Amino acid sequence: MATRNNIYRSYSMEYGTFVGLGWGALFLCYVGGIVMNNAILMLLCVAVGLACLLLPFWFAMRLNKMLHGVGEKLSYLQGLLFSVSMFMYACLMSGLVAFAYFRFMDSGALYEALHSMITQPEMVATYKQMGLGEAYSQMQTTLSEMQSMSAFDKALLLFNNNFCFSIIMSFLVAIAASCSLKNGGNINKEA
Repeated sequence: MATRNNIYRSYSMEYGTFVGLGWGALFLCYVGGIVMNNAILMLLCVAVGLACLLLPFWFAMRLNKMLHGVGEKLSYLQGLLFSVSMFMYACLMSGLVAFAYFRFMDSGALYEALHSMITQPEMVATYKQMGLGEAYSQMQTTLSEMQSMSAFDKALLLFNNNFCFSIIMSFLVAIAASCSLKNGGNINKEA
């Protein structure tokens, strides 16, 4: 039976905040790894990325187990509404982290790191040998356009990227939020 109340809405805000903070940590690890040329931060980025991929499913299963413990169950449509709203809160939170980074901490460091990376003579020679001279010039143009963007525009681009990813992931997370559990799926009840 599907739940008649909308208790999952409050959980979507809480869980979305944590997912968004995870995405923000992923963004900061990635940018920090590029700017500081730090391999440890890039490895941490991989670990945080894996955790960020699994976190929405874990939260959906947690909600599913809590509802199962009180004899309720989300329908697929309710699970989809839960996952879409959870991801929208995550997009907002990660967008705020990206905006704060570009507005207060970046000062052009990301652009300088990327520019120095793509203007290395080995990189230029590799692109020319592969016959990708046009792609290389497009990459330089895109990078120069990125430099002229405001902090809000950069954060909005990341928000849009996360939004597209969220739409796809919502359909999969909704399955975890609405799947049927066996009787062994009860969550520990507090005394």
